[in-house]
Amino acid sequence: MGGYFAISASYPICLSQTIHAVVLAAGEGNRLGYPKAAIKVAGRWLLPDLILAFRAAGAQTVTLVLSQQSQASIADFGPTHADLEVVNPSPEEGKTSSILCGLQNIPPGNAVWIHPCDTPLVQAASLMTIRQAWESSENPDQLLARPVSSANRGGHPLLVGSERVEELKKFLPEQSLRELLQNHPESQLNVKVSPDPGPFLNINTPEQLTLVEGLLDNSAS
Repeated sequence: MGGYFAISASYPICLSQTIHAVVLAAGEGNRLGYPKAAIKVAGRWLLPDLILAFRAAGAQTVTLVLSQQSQASIADFGPTHADLEVVNPSPEEGKTSSILCGLQNIPPGNAVWIHPCDTPLVQAASLMTIRQAWESSENPDQLLARPVSSANRGGHPLLVGSERVEELKKFLPEQSLRELLQNHPESQLNVKVSPDPGPFLNINTPEQLTLVEGLLDNSAS
């Protein structure tokens, strides 16, 4: 299992576009039984590895959005490696409220990765694959790039071009990120990242956690 968690910064990072990352970790984890920021797989806390994956893929800054509850749940876990940690004062308003908190410190003209911490196993290599496809496309500032599986199942994160970021900043908390995708079907860029299952493995329940641990045990054997 140790190899799966390895983080490498040896990828050829293209800096023609500035990308920041916002990692959403304000979820209470009601179905999981504890805040999602504190997710561990086989005893390993995954949030720092997730943040380092974005850094290895060339994110200029990584902003971690927490709630007071999730911040308290990881207070004794050690450093998150985020450049900035912000607390969403109203996490009950939903995921978009956390996105808006994370975007407050992103200057205009910058693209942003948006990623939920309950999909913690995404690898830097997959992020680089998405980034390279996005940067080589026409008008990347208008694009919404996401990973898809070999069966065209969508996953996380979503890479939002700078023009779409400015549109997203005007969203109300009750609006969904899915609405941005629905408003711009012509701007969607689906990038196949198989065989990496990380972008498609969500951990929202104890059963899903057990499933992920079993999958990783099988892949390591």
